[in-house]
Amino acid sequence: MGQGEHLFLISTESTLFFSTILLLLSESMADPIIANFLSQYPGYTYNYSRNDDWRQVKAFNAMAYILEWSQERRQREYQNFKDTWVEVAEQEFEGDSLEHFTSLCEDLKIDPGQSIRACKEKLRAVNVNLVDLIQYRKEKRAGSNPPPVRIFDSAEELMEYSEKEKKTLPAEAARAGMLRVLLKLGEE
Repeated sequence: MGQGEHLFLISTESTLFFSTILLLLSESMADPIIANFLSQYPGYTYNYSRNDDWRQVKAFNAMAYILEWSQERRQREYQNFKDTWVEVAEQEFEGDSLEHFTSLCEDLKIDPGQSIRACKEKLRAVNVNLVDLIQYRKEKRAGSNPPPVRIFDSAEELMEYSEKEKKTLPAEAARAGMLRVLLKLGEE
């Protein structure tokens, strides 16, 4: 084997190695609830998109296009798809132990205090986009080093950002205790 062939082989193996690593990272980022929804339609093969957040809206739009859905069908299926987001949010913020609240405070770079009550008080004062927060937590668990979640100065600023970026969740996503605190819906 000549020297050039050997270098090509190393380059090919390196490319394969890095492609495999990226594929594994992508697969670890794909939420099983979202993946199950997008994989249930014959004629469409779902692949996690790294160019989209955990909700995978671009993948949904691609699927609707490929499957040539009417606007009515697309709207109906999109509503069903948004229901999966509620399941993901519930799963992401399930649990109401001190450990759960402390972890959430740490994700938001907030001193958690020594009790659930202290964590809740600090979290109630935080204005954070839940789509971004879920994305941050998923990337962190996947071994990535995500940028910190943006904390907004006011609820109005958060609402403006969320609407502009189309980063909203259905209201029924607020059943989990930690979500209720972030949305300022929880009672002590």
